[in-house]
Amino acid sequence: MTEQQIPQNAEQWYHFLSEKQPPVRLSIIKRLQKKLADPNCSVNHLSKLIKSDPLLCFHVALAAGRLHDEKQSEITSIDHAIGSLGMHKLEQLINSLPTLRLNPASTAQKMYFRAVANSHHAATQVHQWLKQCRGGMFAEESYLAALFYNIGHWLLWYFAPQHMVKIQIMIREKDVGPELAETRVLGCTIDGISKRLLSLWPVSSLARVTLENSTPLNRQMILQLHQRALSDPRLDGDQLRQLNHLTQQKFFPVKLGNLLALTANYGWGKEATLHLIDIINDYLRGELNRTFAFLHRNCVMASRNYHVAGTLAPAAEMLMLESDLSPTYRLTATDRKLFQLPHDKSISESAKTHATTTVNRPTPPQRVAAEAATDQPDAGRISRDEVASKGHQQNPAQEAATLEIPAKAQNPAEDEPVGGPETQPAIRTAERDSVPDADFLDKNLYRQYLQRFNELGDYYSQGAQVLNDLLKALIAGLGMQRAALIILPPKSNSLKVVKATGFADDHPLPHSTHILGPKSLFSRLNEKPGCLLINQTNREQVRTMLPATFSRHVSQEDYLLMSLIASNRSVVIIYADRDNTADGVQTFHHKKFKDLCNSAGRCLDHVYKLRAGAKK
Repeated sequence: MTEQQIPQNAEQWYHFLSEKQPPVRLSIIKRLQKKLADPNCSVNHLSKLIKSDPLLCFHVALAAGRLHDEKQSEITSIDHAIGSLGMHKLEQLINSLPTLRLNPASTAQKMYFRAVANSHHAATQVHQWLKQCRGGMFAEESYLAALFYNIGHWLLWYFAPQHMVKIQIMIREKDVGPELAETRVLGCTIDGISKRLLSLWPVSSLARVTLENSTPLNRQMILQLHQRALSDPRLDGDQLRQLNHLTQQKFFPVKLGNLLALTANYGWGKEATLHLIDIINDYLRGELNRTFAFLHRNCVMASRNYHVAGTLAPAAEMLMLESDLSPTYRLTATDRKLFQLPHDKSISESAKTHATTTVNRPTPPQRVAAEAATDQPDAGRISRDEVASKGHQQNPAQEAATLEIPAKAQNPAEDEPVGGPETQPAIRTAERDSVPDADFLDKNLYRQYLQRFNELGDYYSQGAQVLNDLLKALIAGLGMQRAALIILPPKSNSLKVVKATGFADDHPLPHSTHILGPKSLFSRLNEKPGCLLINQTNREQVRTMLPATFSRHVSQEDYLLMSLIASNRSVVIIYADRDNTADGVQTFHHKKFKDLCNSAGRCLDHVYKLRAGAKK
């Protein structure tokens, strides 16, 4: 991705992808254009070619869906969509589509077509199930829904391949569950992105309904469906009635087909795949051996009906013997040229010494500052309630809001947002910053920590580790002289400094407690995200809003205060100064301080989501 702003949730990915058009193979467009050049060509002549390519089906369904949307009606099959457009509109559409000639050295392009083939396999399975057990009722509509259910996978592999590679590495090399891996990298599941896109694109109302009803078919429900398939006596009457109702829903086979296609992608012999086959066998009311054979025949059909030269369809792979081989999913040098991607930058060995190890027990956000404090030998234990901070309704990506302090106290620099708007969070890399090296104490170290926070990868498993590295980056990288972590426990008027670095051993501020007044600046920082540069212009105004015991011990020169937001709440307030330096805190330091703290806040938010997911 070449955009300077990286999406962080389903809504932001929707805004990024909603105007994109997935390209179609150039070869099939040329075949269609050759047919169109024939004066005897009709819609029926084009229909077979269009239905042979899921990408063409998408563009045709989208164009027809928009026509039907104006009349408040819906398309129910590919044939319906083709007939709705007619010859003239089909010709216009075919000549306007973006095309792609497959580069065999491009992993991203091959995985793009693989994702399309995976959806085609799911749609083929669903179509055949309904023909066998429902007499073909809703078969065409369900085929359409199953085909577009995973539209997010298609677009992400072509327009955000770096993110998809990270997801594949987590799943295939680190045994992270697909949904958890997607959430860690994208900030949401791909199902969530697909659901949002299908709310805009009227290609299949059933696909949209299926995604909206994905929650009932969660891991627990899959387990219960498997128990039902095995006639497990532990299921009570209410559970059986709920499961029977679920299996009769129109969206059920669509969801089940896509679950099978995605899960079997990692092996037919996997336990999760075998459980799904038991559920499918129960849905088809068949015998297990015959169901296995039926599913494999559908694999053959799917791989034969849709094939891209130079790639191997997932359905074809599923017919092969079990092996440790997996498809190539890492980007090549060709990919970086084709998609204009930057080369990966490795972190130096000195920075890697801070890499974290996996832990078994989740760490709630409210305990993070207390855990950070335990690194100090003389730090006392802080209870969960003391560290818990006040929640608010602001999204972490909306850190831009400035504090509503009097005009005299407000610094002009604070009118600039700390982060971008919610749809475009500003995650800017150090490479874009053209500033003199002398302004940093250690520019490379600052960049290393900023990159670690922005990558949202595997460096951190606890929030305290993020905060510890933030302090190191502020002191050793940016060149701040002193920094401190401050918390304001809920339902308390006592401010606690839980960790500090750079202060003299006998300094009274580290691990001190301060009583807040009725109009405390800290209370506002705890409620709203913001970053303040306290200088000679606003010092006296701000002093009236701080506890006297705190203000008398902070720098008499310029200093910075910023609330760190994660999991929709203030975790800590960061204090930093450049006491006893020649130049003090400059606008440069103010800006880099905000960038670093924003990135650390996003990283914290990601750690909490990851641990919450692991807890589930």
